[in-house]
Amino acid sequence: MHELPLVFFTVLTQSAVGAFIVLLIGGALGHIEPRRLAIGLFAAVCLFGLGVVMGIFHVGQPLRAMNMLFRAGHSPMSNEIVLSAVFGTVAGIAALGLLLDRGARKLFIALAWLAAAIGVVFVFAIPRIYQLPTVTTWSSSWTTVVMLLTPLIGGGALAAALGVRRLGLIVSIVGIIASFCLRPGYLSTILLADAPLAAAQSDWFTAQAVLLAAGALGALVYIRARSGQALLFASAGVVIAAELIGRIAFYNLWTLPM
Repeated sequence: MHELPLVFFTVLTQSAVGAFIVLLIGGALGHIEPRRLAIGLFAAVCLFGLGVVMGIFHVGQPLRAMNMLFRAGHSPMSNEIVLSAVFGTVAGIAALGLLLDRGARKLFIALAWLAAAIGVVFVFAIPRIYQLPTVTTWSSSWTTVVMLLTPLIGGGALAAALGVRRLGLIVSIVGIIASFCLRPGYLSTILLADAPLAAAQSDWFTAQAVLLAAGALGALVYIRARSGQALLFASAGVVIAAELIGRIAFYNLWTLPM
């Protein structure tokens, strides 16, 4: 269970960044009122912060985590830490400024878009850590692809729950469809790399697929019916759970299953 903090860190932070960006796009398109946008952005930043806090528990001695900052620009892990701190700070200031609504709205919106750009770099920085030649099941472009789907799948679902309903659900559904289309190639690659270890994750991958399908179905029903808050939140929860399960399978490809 040693990798569980990383499971929550990667999924929650990536989903939060995705939700933050989708909310901003929805706000620019007029799909959400300013007050609700501010609340949604602040909630996304809080979720991001929760993911970062959970990730700290993976470090054997959290107080020494600051030492990693000295390798920024050279170490992928140090880059990830720095980018998470910068995104959290800029996005937090922007979201809090919009939430308090004390003026300078254009400035805080500009900061929010700057945070979104930093968030994109952060999302791309995470899979670089796992491009390890010694871990054959990770050392491929599929690792990047799988991780980049999470901001779409989880982020879209979260954005829908936070106020940008139709746009968020569409983004999530597109991500889920892409996930199913790419799944055969990904699974065949990890089976070729380490068949016994990959086969041991079949239950995790199956559970993820079932939950993603259920989440997509719930999203489609909601879009068609245009009602049912419970269904909206349930679909978002199921999708996030699916991504967490898929990430557990991913980390299990490194060592013995959890």
